[in-house]
Formats: sequence, structure tokens, C-alpha cells
Amino acid sequence: MAVSISTRSSSRAILTFAALFGLYTHAATTDRRPDAYLARAKDFIRTFYPGLDEALTPVITDRVGLKGLDAMNFFGIEFCDLEPKLNESPAECWCSDPALLADFVFDWQTESKELVRMDANGAVAEGRTHKFAEEMNKHREWSDTQVIAALNAAGAKFGPGHKAEFLRAFPVEQLKPFVGGELEVVSAEFYVRPSNPETRRSEIHPFWHVEAKWHGSEGREALCILIFEPFDGRLQSFQALRGLKSTGTTGGDLRVGAGREASHVPEPQRTQSK
Repeated sequence: MAVSISTRSSSRAILTFAALFGLYTHAATTDRRPDAYLARAKDFIRTFYPGLDEALTPVITDRVGLKGLDAMNFFGIEFCDLEPKLNESPAECWCSDPALLADFVFDWQTESKELVRMDANGAVAEGRTHKFAEEMNKHREWSDTQVIAALNAAGAKFGPGHKAEFLRAFPVEQLKPFVGGELEVVSAEFYVRPSNPETRRSEIHPFWHVEAKWHGSEGREALCILIFEPFDGRLQSFQALRGLKSTGTTGGDLRVGAGREASHVPEPQRTQSK
């Protein structure tokens, strides 16, 4: 974690703040101030991860720290079961296995304060892919064809043979209020596993890698990378690579790395998708 809690009073303060966060207090709305970063992150979670257990406690972590910018535009939200159970010791402030852990970065330098990075992990974001990957990694000698056959047999909605369906489900309109512009899909490739130069057959973890062109205000454009899991098409990572082209005012050349483990391994092994 980016923040360590060293005293009991600090832990109680964090826990109290988390309890007051109230993710489900207000309905999602598109009528937000651009710099209402936390509210917009909550809207994002409601939009892309519906059905998240309301009993979970959201804990917010400032990823910048005391020495950084005071804009609070870079933070993490994790959802944990912090309620003490019968005959169990009191709950800890941090949990080791959050249902959802999402990091957000908004561009504080632009008028629209666009979302430029979102990385999500945990059972809610990974869905059935996590258990499938665990089972498949017991058989790393399997070919990509064998893994894909197992993926289809396990009920994945968006395997490589369902590229058209995946593209039809691409959330252009849902993303628009957060990214502050239109997204135009340039390519979509399915990967069974990322490449690993240290091993002959790398870890199996299937995902869709989408490249899209972002069209913002004043002629601004950028390349965006999005990662989706294949069972239900859940968004796991979004990153905007700024500095591609600009004819107006921008926040500068901003390049953000992917947080999804599979997405920041270079040159993944591509699987042909129809």
C-alpha cells in the first residue's frame, strides 16, 4: 500500500473516514464538477461494476502523499469487509484481499479534468477469469488452441471467436463522461498470455487489448489502451497516452503506464481473433 498506518488513532481516523465515504449515498450523475474527482470515481465504479456489495467498506488512499500536489487527483479506492464477525477479533483497517481495488488518475491541468488512468484488480474486476487462469496455469504446456477451447467450454462470452460481439459491447457511451471525449476503436486483439522472456511458456491469463483514439476538445487527440477480461467483458484497465497530437490547450505530454499486470508486459503473444 502507498500509505502505512503506524498508530491506533490514525487507523481509527482512516476507518471512520472510510465509513463516512458512503459510496451508495447518491445516485450516479453526469452533472459533476470536473474537479469532483472522488465523486466521479464513485460514478465510474457504479457504472462499470454494478452489484458491488453495499456492505463492503470503501477505503481511500491518497497516492500522492504530503509532498505532492494537493489536487487529490490520484488515489485508490478499495472495498473490504471490515465488519467484525461473531467470535472473531476486531477487523483490521486494511484487508489483504479486497473485493475491488481501483486506482484513478485525473488530469488536473485541463478544463475537463479527464480520466487518464484507471486500474482495477480484485474479484469484482477479474470475475471468473481469475479462477480460470489459476486452473490453466497448472497446464502451462497447453497450446493457445487448447486454452481457448477450455475458455469457451467454461462459458466465456468474449473469447477470440466472438470479436464482433465484444466490439458491439465496447462501452463508448459509458466512458464518455469520464474521459471527456469520444473513443474510436482502432484495434482489438485477444491474448492468451503475455510474453515472458525468462520462460519458454509464460503465465496464462487471457485478456482483450484494445487501442482506441481519443478525440477531445480543441482538436486534441490521444491513443488510449484498454484491457478487458473475456468472461463478461469487464474493464480492468484504462490508460491515455497523451502528447499524440494537439491543436489546442493541453495538460502537457502525459504518459501513464498500465496497472494491469498483463498489460504492462511488452510484446504479448497474440492470438488470431476472427
